[in-house]
Amino acid sequence: MDPKHVAWCRTTFDMIKDGGSWGVPRSGLMFQRQGDTLILLGVMPHEDGMPISAAELTGQQDAEYRAIRRHFEAAGIKVFKR
Repeated sequence: MDPKHVAWCRTTFDMIKDGGSWGVPRSGLMFQRQGDTLILLGVMPHEDGMPISAAELTGQQDAEYRAIRRHFEAAGIKVFKR
């Protein structure tokens, strides 16, 4: 795990005020800071015309969530799904 990315996670989390949101455009994940935790609030749904299938989008979103959770937890921040 790249220590610079872990530090970026800590800095990003510290910039989000309690109750504030953070979105990941490439995968459509939406998080909210709740105290000392980051909560996955929702994901972008698949729509007709997207360049990937619904299953591919779900796979991408699941992988993105796992990577975010791993890196943010390395920075001391708990990450949960709602």
